[in-house]
Amino acid sequence: MLDPIVDLIENSGAWVYLLAPLFMIVVAILPIPAEIPAMLNGMVFGSTVGALITWSGGLVGAIVSFELARRFGRPLGEKLLSRQALARTDRVALSAGWPGLLTLRLIPTVAFTAVNWAAGLTAIRRWTFWWTTAVGITPGAILFTMSGTGLAAFYRHNPEFAPALLVLALFAAGFAVYRYRRLASRTDAIGNSAIPATPQRRVP
Repeated sequence: MLDPIVDLIENSGAWVYLLAPLFMIVVAILPIPAEIPAMLNGMVFGSTVGALITWSGGLVGAIVSFELARRFGRPLGEKLLSRQALARTDRVALSAGWPGLLTLRLIPTVAFTAVNWAAGLTAIRRWTFWWTTAVGITPGAILFTMSGTGLAAFYRHNPEFAPALLVLALFAAGFAVYRYRRLASRTDAIGNSAIPATPQRRVP
């Protein structure tokens, strides 16, 4: 199951170390669950390199989303995410400052992409967004890439369990999609208030 993927990666040369972070950047910009790509990075590159790829791609993607939101404003953000999802992050960021933003990063039930876009539409300082993102995504990047590395090691020592691992991977992918959709609907239910078009104060 993994051998063809590993062979393809090895035959791709140095390009794969550019394409993998670029893919993670796209995942961070768009509302796509990042758990499965992070685990694949761990399976293919190992825990250390895989975590670095996952972390760096997620950080750059978050910064790109933040800057796009700052440049093009709320209409673009609302095309990618619901108005309620943006409202939720607005309220937390403006009321709690950087501790609230960091908390949002550490809570697995808060959509990563929603925080990226919504933060760019508030008065949060760039440096505050950058460092809270860098710190907040570190545990998840390590956890999911190490999980992928562990699954790859288990497969190599127990290839007879390949069908079971495939079923597990499909189940995990399905659960990630389900969780993301459920999160979106839950966020819509929570954030039912209007969003201020122009924040009035800067968050420290």
